Amino acid sequence: MIELSGLRKYNSGKRTARLEADIKFLDVETEAPAETLWFEIDANYSAMLVEDTYDPFLLVALYLAMNYKTDLKIRGNVSKKLYKNLTWYGQKILCDFSPKLKPAKIIVDGFAPTEAKGVLIGGGMSGGVDSMSTLYDRFICEDDPDYKINALFFFNCGSNGRMEDFYTQSMAQSRNKRGISLAGELGLPFLPMDTNLHQFWRQEYGETLFFLSIYSCVLALQNAIRRYYIGSACSYQGIKEYGFDRHENDLAVFGDSYFIPLIQTERTEWIIDGCQYRRVDKIKNIADWDVAQKYLNVCRMFSENTSNCGVCEKCLRTLSALEILGKLDAFANIFDLKKYREKSFEYKCKVVANADKSIFYRELLDLAAENNFPMPARRDCYVLGRQVTIFE
Repeated sequence: MIELSGLRKYNSGKRTARLEADIKFLDVETEAPAETLWFEIDANYSAMLVEDTYDPFLLVALYLAMNYKTDLKIRGNVSKKLYKNLTWYGQKILCDFSPKLKPAKIIVDGFAPTEAKGVLIGGGMSGGVDSMSTLYDRFICEDDPDYKINALFFFNCGSNGRMEDFYTQSMAQSRNKRGISLAGELGLPFLPMDTNLHQFWRQEYGETLFFLSIYSCVLALQNAIRRYYIGSACSYQGIKEYGFDRHENDLAVFGDSYFIPLIQTERTEWIIDGCQYRRVDKIKNIADWDVAQKYLNVCRMFSENTSNCGVCEKCLRTLSALEILGKLDAFANIFDLKKYREKSFEYKCKVVANADKSIFYRELLDLAAENNFPMPARRDCYVLGRQVTIFE
């Protein structure tokens, strides 16, 4: 059995407040990486943290229980809506996602109050294409105050690297700094949060625990957040065609559109934004936005100046779309375009050769056709392992 207990909120220093719960692995053959799960924010925002429900800890603890094929005991209350949806429906989705998982019994003492307190319409700001496109649509283009983003959040919960890696905190601080500047330019409050949920990450989980950790961070702030936008990773069409191919690795592409609605609570509503677009359409959506031209950050490589390297997979994918759209030079200040141009033809060959295997490559090829942009002929491009071979 996995057990959660000891829910508490306290000031962990002069500047930070922490929400914490103990986690125990009882009769489970594993060495727990930590005895507590926690979330930490600026002490000035302490009131945003819930302290009457274990909701923020439920998702990760449940995934671990399903992985170790044991029950989950929570010595306290959770949202009834979250509890029912995970018991009846959510676990089935997770089991379809990974055959290594088995349904777990969730045992709770009772249910949390349902009254909504929050007034914030939130969105995440990682700086990537998904979050930037959502920000453009739901802040710049949205007029309805009930749906217009009025606060931005940055969760250091795994996307910046493993918790134990030396560069992870530097990466988080760098992205946090960019987020503060972006939010300041738009006149929006910016709230960063740290957590140790990704301390429980293991190689076989793929990126699953990272996504669950994002959702958990939002649940920790139910006192403040009334509605929250999750920038989707994939279009509805992409999920339909390629979702199953991403099982056991990418939970977002596999089932964002139908899993996330099951983890909202009586206090906080979730909206999955961006599934209405292809990834290349999101890039087109923000290509002329001066804020995106200044702050877009898709790169997987850490850099002290927070620029994009231009040659990692995410940079190449983004820059290829911008080149097809004729917008490449507008992003010269935040991407290394010289390095990109050295690799761009080879990458285009990779896109052509793998278009039937990847939704993102397929979309790039379609975008090129829509814009009469010349791409290498498929008969001339072959990929052997990771090596691109070009026949001329």
